[in-house]
Amino acid sequence: MTRRDVLRISGVALTAAVTTSACDLLSTEPTGAGAGAGTSGGNGAKKTKEAPQLAAMVKQGKLPPLAQRLPAEPLVVQPNEKIGTYGGDWHLLIEGEAYSNAATIYAVAGYENMVRWDPTFKKIIPNVATKYEVNEDSTEYVFTLRNGMKWSDGKPFTAADVVFAVEDVLMNKELTTAPPFGEMGAEQVDEQTVKVTFAKPNGLFVNYLATRRGAYLTDYPRHYLEQFHPKYNPDHDAAAKALDFKDWLAVFQDVSGSWSFGRNVKKPTLNAWLLTAASDTKSRIVVSRNPYYWKVDPEGSQLPYIDNLVYEVIPGEEAGLLKLLNGEVEWGEPELKDKPVVSQYRERGDYRLYDVVPEAMNVACIYPNLNHENPVKREIFSNKNFRIGLSHAINRAEIVKAVFQRQGEPWQVAPRKESVYYDEEMAKQYVDYDVAKANAALDQAFPDKDSKGIRLGPDGKPISFTVDVANIVPTWADVMNLVVGFWQKVGVDARMNTGSPELVVERGEANKHDMSVWAGEGGLDGVVLLNPYNYLPLLSPYSFFGVRWAQWYISRGKAGEAPPPDVRQQMDLYDQVNATADQDQQVRLMKEVLKIAKERFHAIGISMLPDGYGVIANRVANWGKSTTQGAWVYTSPAPTNPFQFYITKP
Repeated sequence: MTRRDVLRISGVALTAAVTTSACDLLSTEPTGAGAGAGTSGGNGAKKTKEAPQLAAMVKQGKLPPLAQRLPAEPLVVQPNEKIGTYGGDWHLLIEGEAYSNAATIYAVAGYENMVRWDPTFKKIIPNVATKYEVNEDSTEYVFTLRNGMKWSDGKPFTAADVVFAVEDVLMNKELTTAPPFGEMGAEQVDEQTVKVTFAKPNGLFVNYLATRRGAYLTDYPRHYLEQFHPKYNPDHDAAAKALDFKDWLAVFQDVSGSWSFGRNVKKPTLNAWLLTAASDTKSRIVVSRNPYYWKVDPEGSQLPYIDNLVYEVIPGEEAGLLKLLNGEVEWGEPELKDKPVVSQYRERGDYRLYDVVPEAMNVACIYPNLNHENPVKREIFSNKNFRIGLSHAINRAEIVKAVFQRQGEPWQVAPRKESVYYDEEMAKQYVDYDVAKANAALDQAFPDKDSKGIRLGPDGKPISFTVDVANIVPTWADVMNLVVGFWQKVGVDARMNTGSPELVVERGEANKHDMSVWAGEGGLDGVVLLNPYNYLPLLSPYSFFGVRWAQWYISRGKAGEAPPPDVRQQMDLYDQVNATADQDQQVRLMKEVLKIAKERFHAIGISMLPDGYGVIANRVANWGKSTTQGAWVYTSPAPTNPFQFYITKP
């Protein structure tokens, strides 16, 4: 599995609200939407107000005119580079089983939530909702929906669809055992206005809506799904079986599991492209333009520009890399180790490279178990001087050179430079390789040694422990093989224990680990705010440094172990983050959380994850200059608006 897979595994939510309005969009003014000739597009071809294939269907009487298909105020989207032209297929790939990777399709063809990230991945802007209002205690959100929007079958999208999604799906215990936004309710004010309410403050709700999770509110067409719901149809299972689903539950699971790109090709969508064949097809999946898509370019021409996205299902990364080098696949983000050969084959594959800013902040995070069941090991790991000594003993420059092809920079568990939360002192403390400093710090903690030079713990026995390393990312074992060698040199008997990610997670959940290694998630703003498990113990077991504290927090004191005052202060601060919809206040509070994390120094980092790269075919235009990678928060490259990409040559 790649780092992207790891971040999907560890991406369990924690998240933020931003009060915004339609003026934050690049443009949302109404525009003329009648059929007819326009200006020339980006490649000089004749430009029209709708795709030729749709214009032909209108002429044949198979579709209503464009003016009747677009909303009263379609969302006007500025292209990344220039106005595009219609036509062509974009060739993409899916690794592994198609159905289980439907989220891969969603990241390009989907992402039509109430709100979304802007193309810079910095701001949350309106989308399906033109604006929203939040009450003072963040328990009530009123969304104004875009007037006249339609599902892909031409039926109106209204507040009733959002109410159905909340009341009949997310709050239905048979369908949803763990509601993605917590306990909530929804009420239709009128056709274009919906009120969403919470029993307790939920200041992070809107930020959750900008993530992949936001699809839960805009992907349940009531007029279609009612036939499968027992509340509305007594023969709901018969309706499901008619579509080859086991029962009504399976129909809804197909929706929620893959967000429009599952097995059911008949389910309407708001997305730019829709399925033409079930995504459990073995070798090829095609998604085609939505004739009722509700976004236009600045000239009033309906998007998307590209006719079809054609996904080829392949067995693994090596096959995908070969197809990319040969120009058979027109987008990919290969591993860093493959960049030399990818650069070499640019002309042959007819593609260009672009920059990718990783979401993650570290190549690997090392977590001493501060909640260890063994009181001696707990005392050892809880000694900050011991952790400082271990950090100074690591030759990070050698690791970067040997494992990461000289790509990287010594870095602790701290946000990236691109983040508003960047703190140079936090990122750089104790990263210098200095054996004298390492020994001095360790001597302050445990100065005595045995005849073999191994330091003695508070019980008078040699300090010896294992580091659990999941084999999910090959470089983790390479890194830790070097790290334990460095630690042996300063009198610490550390050993590496590799195993499956399931085993490492299981041991962490049971608090049976000495130390663990996991992903360095939390480099950029959105993830620092929404999923900060590396900075305070909020997520069991991924906050491996304090699993029992995390369990206490999750259960609100009913399980786990009460944390010390400073950790409790972090939790209280994060509760305040959750309670306010004021973005500036959220940032201020989160910086206080990070300030405590810096002082505690509860985990040890190795190197900042270096910038990545991607490959895009030269025939695909309007691609952004850069994108971000990883985590469920950003759903990259969706925020860069793939619906305005276009094909420059057949």
